[in-house]
Amino acid sequence: MQRQLPSSKRQSCRFSQAGLQINKSAGRLFWGPRNGLGPGPKGLLAFLEAVVRTPLQQSSRAGREAPTSAFFRFWSRWVIWRRSLKLVGGRGALSDGPVARTTGFPPPSGPAGSMDRGVLGPGRSRFLACACFLTDNLFVERYGLHLRYRGDPEQLRRDYGPVLRQRGCRSEEDFAVVLREVEKEVQRRKELDRLSRERKAIISQNYRPKHPHLYILQESFFNPEFLETVKYCKSQNADLQGLLHRVESLSDKRIYRLPIFTKEFCEAFVEELEHFEQSEMPKGRPNSMNNYGVLLNELGLDETFLTPLREKYLQPLTALLYPDCGGSCLDSHKAFVVKYALHEDLDLHTHYDNAEVTLNVCLGKEFTEGSLYFAELRQDAKPVPNYLEVEHLLYYGLFHRGGQLHGALAIASGERRNLIIWMRSSAVRNHLCPMCNRVPDLVEADGFGDGFTRILEGSPPGTTDVCSLT
Repeated sequence: MQRQLPSSKRQSCRFSQAGLQINKSAGRLFWGPRNGLGPGPKGLLAFLEAVVRTPLQQSSRAGREAPTSAFFRFWSRWVIWRRSLKLVGGRGALSDGPVARTTGFPPPSGPAGSMDRGVLGPGRSRFLACACFLTDNLFVERYGLHLRYRGDPEQLRRDYGPVLRQRGCRSEEDFAVVLREVEKEVQRRKELDRLSRERKAIISQNYRPKHPHLYILQESFFNPEFLETVKYCKSQNADLQGLLHRVESLSDKRIYRLPIFTKEFCEAFVEELEHFEQSEMPKGRPNSMNNYGVLLNELGLDETFLTPLREKYLQPLTALLYPDCGGSCLDSHKAFVVKYALHEDLDLHTHYDNAEVTLNVCLGKEFTEGSLYFAELRQDAKPVPNYLEVEHLLYYGLFHRGGQLHGALAIASGERRNLIIWMRSSAVRNHLCPMCNRVPDLVEADGFGDGFTRILEGSPPGTTDVCSLT
C-alpha cells in the first residue's frame, strides 16, 4: 500500500544478483533468476503467468478488485523476470509523439511515450523532431516488442521473424495481424501533430476547468522540504554532496526521491484531471504504451505551469544530479499524466524514456502494488538484469536518467496516477537521437517537438554550448 511522508527513510527492496533475498526492513521475499533459483522451462513460466493473469484480467473487466495475495505478488516478480529475458531481444523505450518507444531486435531502438509539442514563447528556439519517429520503436503489445519498420513487410519478417516466432507469432495469420498493427501505428504517428493541434484548439475554446488556479504555477503547490532543497541548489556553495544529504538516494543507479508537491495540490490536480476526463472534450493517449491519461500540453499547461517548473525548480536539482546528461541545460520537455486501474492499464513493459532526465511524481489515489522497477542503462543492458524495485510514495517524485531501463508492475487494486515529465537537452541529443541511436534526421515539428534544435539562418555567431560550461 502507498505511504505518506514516512518517519524514517529506508532503501527500497532490491533484486540481488544472488537470486533469493529477504529484505529485512520490508519483510518481503524475492525469487530471482540467478543461481538456479528461477525455473528453467519457459512453459512453466508461461503457465504461471496465464494462471494468474487470466483471473486478473477478468476481474479488471468486471471492475472488481484483483487478489492481493502473496501468490499475486510472486507472479508480479516473475513478470519482471520474464521481461528481463525479453530485453535480450527487444528493449522498450518511451518516446515523443504520444508513443512509447522501445528498443527493437535486432537493431537498437528507443523509448516510449507520446510527443508533447507545446507552444513556443517569444524568443524560444525552434524545436524539431527526428524522422525515426515514423519508423522506429513501433510497439506491438501482444508480443512485448518494439519494432523498426521501413514500409517493407519482408524487412519486418527478416528482422523480427525469429523473435516473433519465439513469442508465439507462428502462422501467416499471426504475422498479418502484427503487420496491420504496425502500419496502423505508423499512420497514427503521421497524423499525431495535426490531431493534437485540433484537440488543443477545441479544449482551449470550450473547456471550463474545475480549478483554474492550478494552471499557473505557485510556490504554495510545493512541499516546504522541496522548496528548501531548491533554495540550497541555487546557493553559491551548493554541490552534489550537499544535495545528497537532502534527497534520498535509492541506489548506485542514480535514482533519487524527495517530496515534491503538497497533498492539497495533488488532490486538487487529480480532481481537475477527472473533471477533464468526464467532459466531452477530445482526448489523446499519453504515449504508445499507455492508453489512459492526459497530455498536459493539450490542457494548456506548458507555458504557465510546466516551463517555469522545469526552469526555476527542477533544473537547479538536475544540474547537480546529472551534469553529464545535460542536467544544467534542459531546454524542453514533454509532460503527461498516466493512469493505472483494474479496468484499464494494469502495468507497463520495460522501456526507456525519450528524455535526458525524467521526473515521476505519484499523485494518488488509493492503490496497492504496482511498484516501479529499474535495471541498467539501455547502453549497458545485461542478459539477466540486476533490478531495483521502488515503491510509490504519495506526493514524492523520483528523478532518474531517461536511458534507465524501467517498468511498472501490475496494480492489484484501486487507482494510481503519476505525473511524468521528460526533460530534454538539445545540446546533448542534437549529437545522437536516443530513439534510433543515430545522428538525428531533423524534420519540422510542433511546439517542443522531440527537443532537437539547429542553428537557424540569421542566428548570431559564436553561440556557446552551455552544457560545456558545467
